[in-house]
Parts: sequence; structure tokens; C-alpha cells
Amino acid sequence: MTGLFRCFDAAYPPAASPPGCSAVLGYIGGSRATNIWDLQQWLRFAHLRQFPCWVPAMTDSPSEAGQFAVRAARELGWAPNNTNVGPRVIVGDMETIVDPSWYRLWAAAVTAGGFTPVAYGSLSTIFANRAASVWVAAWDGKQDLPGGTTVHGHQYAADQPYGGTEVDYSVVDEWLYNRGGVGPRHG
Repeated sequence: MTGLFRCFDAAYPPAASPPGCSAVLGYIGGSRATNIWDLQQWLRFAHLRQFPCWVPAMTDSPSEAGQFAVRAARELGWAPNNTNVGPRVIVGDMETIVDPSWYRLWAAAVTAGGFTPVAYGSLSTIFANRAASVWVAAWDGKQDLPGGTTVHGHQYAADQPYGGTEVDYSVVDEWLYNRGGVGPRHG
């Protein structure tokens, strides 16, 4: 796993991060979000690299959804453009949805807001959205980055019991890890 960092996500976050995780993906909003993490849930993982995730519905206006994602990230205290390598990431959870025009407009709004958009979704469909940066879901148990040079994250296990909830596990590369925020309300 050289050069890769372990990350977890959960609709309902555990009280503490799973062992070996140095990053977390959590939910900041969107019409399809099961649970939107509040500030206290984010602060619980302030010591980890953090990736806010927006879970849109394709009936949402893509530009407005991108603007709402940026606003939600800023309201939690993440400032854009303050990593040493480029703007912080906001992940767009596409799951198995293929709509490259919708994603392009959403990504443009996120970029205009000062953040870097990353498309998350199933390995079987995500590349059809033609995103510049991708986080694939392929529950194969392999801690690698399948699928090409645009792939910066791989969710390799889902629905794993931990801390009274279920978590998913991913690995992310250095490019993505370095664009993760370090705790909300910390700049």
C-alpha cells in the first residue's frame, strides 16, 4: 500500500476512526444524502484528512447543487485554495448515475467556488461521466487504484461493522490526500 492512505466513510459516523485510517469522507448535503454530518461529527475526526461529499439527485440543478456544496463546505469552516498543492476537494457522489453534462456543470460550479471536484461512483459507470478526477467504488478487497490515471481513490470494502455502525474503506493516493482538509473551522 505504498503511496496510498486508508480512508473510511459512513452515513452515520462512529465515535472514533477505525484503526489505520488517516482520512475520512463524510456527507455535507445533497438530495440523496442519507445523513448529513453536523459540525460535531466532523470535529470528531479533526486529526484526519477530510473529504466532504455532496450526494445530488439528477433532478437538482447541477450549477445550484455545486454552489450549495461549496456553501456547505464553507459553512463547516473549510476554506478553498489553502492547501500547498491546490484547492481542497469536494466529492460528488454519482453512484451508478451516468450524466456527463450534469456532472460537468456541477464540477464547474465547484471549481468556480474555489474547490476541486472529484466524481465518486461505481467502477462500471463512473468513467462515463468524463470527470477529470475519480474515486471509484469496486468492492474487490484490493487496496489499489484500478482504472487509469484519473483515479485517485478506490473504495474497496463496504458495510463493514465498526463502532456500532457500518463503515466503508477506501485508499486514496497522495494527490487526493494532499487536497483533503484538516478539520473544519481550522482554515
